[in-house]
Amino acid sequence: MSWDLATLQATLDELRVFGDDTTLIECKRAAKGMPESIGESLSAFANMPEGGTILLGVDENAGFAVTGVENPAEMHKKVVSFCRQTVDPAPQLTFSDIATPTGTVVAVDVSALSPSKKPASYNGKPYLRQADGDYPMNANDLRMIAISALHETEREDFDLRIYRGTDKRQLDPDLLKAFLENSRSGSQRQKRIADDDLLLQILSVTDDSGNLRLAGLYALGFIPQATEPSLGATAAVRLSRTETNGRAKNLVYMKGPISDLIDQSMEWIQRNTDTVTAYNDDGHMVDRPEFPPTAIREIVANAFVHRDLGPSLDAGKQVEIRVSEKALVIQNPGGLRGLSVAQLESAELTKAAVNQRLYEICKNLQTADGKRVIEGEGGGIREVLIAAQQARLRPPKFIDTGVQFKVIFPRGSRFSESEQEWLRSFQFRFSPPQEDILVGLRRGESYSRSRIAREYEPLSKRDLNDAVDFLLRNRLIEAHGEAFALVEGEASAPRGSENERGLASLGKNVPIVYRVLADGGHYEIKDLQKATGLTVAQIRYALNSMLKNGLAVMEGGQGMRKTTYYRGATAVA
Repeated sequence: MSWDLATLQATLDELRVFGDDTTLIECKRAAKGMPESIGESLSAFANMPEGGTILLGVDENAGFAVTGVENPAEMHKKVVSFCRQTVDPAPQLTFSDIATPTGTVVAVDVSALSPSKKPASYNGKPYLRQADGDYPMNANDLRMIAISALHETEREDFDLRIYRGTDKRQLDPDLLKAFLENSRSGSQRQKRIADDDLLLQILSVTDDSGNLRLAGLYALGFIPQATEPSLGATAAVRLSRTETNGRAKNLVYMKGPISDLIDQSMEWIQRNTDTVTAYNDDGHMVDRPEFPPTAIREIVANAFVHRDLGPSLDAGKQVEIRVSEKALVIQNPGGLRGLSVAQLESAELTKAAVNQRLYEICKNLQTADGKRVIEGEGGGIREVLIAAQQARLRPPKFIDTGVQFKVIFPRGSRFSESEQEWLRSFQFRFSPPQEDILVGLRRGESYSRSRIAREYEPLSKRDLNDAVDFLLRNRLIEAHGEAFALVEGEASAPRGSENERGLASLGKNVPIVYRVLADGGHYEIKDLQKATGLTVAQIRYALNSMLKNGLAVMEGGQGMRKTTYYRGATAVA
């Protein structure tokens, strides 16, 4: 990782939001030299799929305040020597010194060992990361680490496990009927197989004797947990330390096939998270769920379909859903297979099924609302990121420890209260990418068209260019070569005269549309859309209010293609 002051500040801000749930960063005060507990962290990060970072000179107990390292160069030598002597095999370390007003922070990037060399042990004991620190690996963890080192052809297909003495009578008849119909309708070859029992055998629901396989039991079983209790899920609200009525509330144990588990999870999350107010396209305030349902559903479905069905199932581990005052957390036993977190978040369509037969079965299953359990295209995570951004939420955090995969959805706005107040000071209604650009530039980040195009796929290049051009045209930002910067004295100051505040009383977007018409030109709806960055619905709603109050005149007929609008006689100076 490339470290500088801006990266450090952004990381510490994130840690203050997530607390110690980030797993990938460990902060140590290091006021009296090298911390005694650094050995466990070196071992744990070396055993992670993508390593991790130790920040020396940061006090977690003081709100992640920078306390600094007295002699960074000497600290480098001590950590390297200590790692080589006590961690076996020793991971590669990379150091970065970050100067801050309150001291120098030493960032120690610990590279992950290759799967064949894991686990790394500290004083003979292997460690792994957990939300609250480093912990010794148990037999289940070690078995999963050993499995990850195997070549794909050597790995056991756990979803093909056979349960002797079972048969299709233990399957949900409605699910089974729909599954067979969908399987046949989606494949001409499968359509030719009239024998249901033969088709179930071919599709890995049963073996050649009619015994259920794990994939078939989990996806289609009436109560799979009667045979395998770990196939269920738990959900609970974590109470803060100031609450005295126990550690959790609304604890539930979910049972049923995968489609039912998804439905139950979505219903529980909706009941135990908030409803927030937001503006819709026509400028009206509406209530919506705290988290985008499409994004949550994608993560929930992935947690059930891609969970480990081997060592973790035998160890009794289930999918867990937790809601705290800080975040919604969804985690499943087993890490990613065949791809990294970076690949998961990329704009490229990536898919690597942990349980291949279960995955194929679930592509022909639907939940109660008629949606497929799994789409099978591999672009779902990118859609999750876009949905969170469109909802003005902080981006979710994806954490793979190799033995579990966790997704954290932080609660609250992606911006601080002061940043939200700053955005509200403008008379424009910005799109989420425009908000990110403005706030990012205000924070000192660097933005260019290439970065914007990269970060906001799958939004079209044209829409993104229009969003940027709107900011340029209204003198909110300016171009300096390839990079953008806030216009000094313009974007840094609140907008909105008293007249514009009066216009806003007629509708949130009225001042924006009026400002365009004020130049005396005639504009079609498409012209106004390009000039304002508003949606068609928002523009029509604003124009209707302006027409009623004599602020605009319509030339042409309602709904006609070439109808134009211009400033009315009741002009505002």
